[in-house]
Amino acid sequence: MCAPNRCSKCLLPESTPGITFDKNNVCSYCHSYRKPTLKGETALLTAIENYGKKGLKYDCIVNISGGRDSSYTILKMVKDYKLNVLAVNYENPFTHPVAKQNIINIQNKLGVELISFSFKPGFHEKILKLNLQTLLAKPDPAMVPMVCISCKLIWKNILDIARSYQVKLIMSGGNLYEQTAFKRALLGGDQNQDLKSYYSKYIFGLAGRALHNIRFLRPKTLIPTIKGYLYSNPYSPMVQIKGRDIAKIDLFHYLPWDEKEVVGRIQNELDWQYPADGAGSWRFDCLIGHLKDYFYMKTLGLTEKDDELITKGVEIYKKVA
Repeated sequence: MCAPNRCSKCLLPESTPGITFDKNNVCSYCHSYRKPTLKGETALLTAIENYGKKGLKYDCIVNISGGRDSSYTILKMVKDYKLNVLAVNYENPFTHPVAKQNIINIQNKLGVELISFSFKPGFHEKILKLNLQTLLAKPDPAMVPMVCISCKLIWKNILDIARSYQVKLIMSGGNLYEQTAFKRALLGGDQNQDLKSYYSKYIFGLAGRALHNIRFLRPKTLIPTIKGYLYSNPYSPMVQIKGRDIAKIDLFHYLPWDEKEVVGRIQNELDWQYPADGAGSWRFDCLIGHLKDYFYMKTLGLTEKDDELITKGVEIYKKVA
């Protein structure tokens, strides 16, 4: 078997959805890539001043998973911005043991209070099993996110916690560099669309693909799915409606992502670790991530980690050129 043709800049293979190559073997993903525009630290500090520090017990909530982004976010809020933070964690039954230890270390090092919550016993596992069986019955890489429906429900709980503690600011470690381009292409989206405008395309794209596998439309899978996507992220309809008076901020939509600083600081200041036998520090915290990568590799010949190379390839190319 011949090796697949790959982009000369980012190395994405020819099996990537919607990819084309120019005469220099540079792919269409690289040509259409635009560096994200960050809002800046001044805007971040203004938002913190407007919504945090209201004289109540907690200035903000940070949702932590034990991964690097959320760990750095809570470190930044507590140490750099001197906020009283309430840490919130969903007890995902598939959380990696190292991530669990990272959460304990965060508590010990920063002295923050932690509220953990979970769904009724077996709910997460049941939904995962049903959607995975449905996906395997008719494989479709566009529908791989369906295995994560249970985690998409957690924003309802986070908003409920914020209201019960009268917190008006929720900080997350969302990163503009992690908008996976090939997954957007699978659903007819543009890799450079902002999250708000992409959301409707994403939902309608999933609905269209579900019609090709009607097992996704069974009530026992459809109902959690609808609810999950109504609450799936800060830009989803129910989070916008129920949380209209609560600021929801993704740290790396404001500040630049610097992997050396992020990983260096959390390792030095929080005793943060990632699995020694893993592929790196990115997205190891949920074990289902490995299953998703395996499925993408089998159906498309690439994973979410390959998609990261679009950014790295473009930026390195600019420096060398």
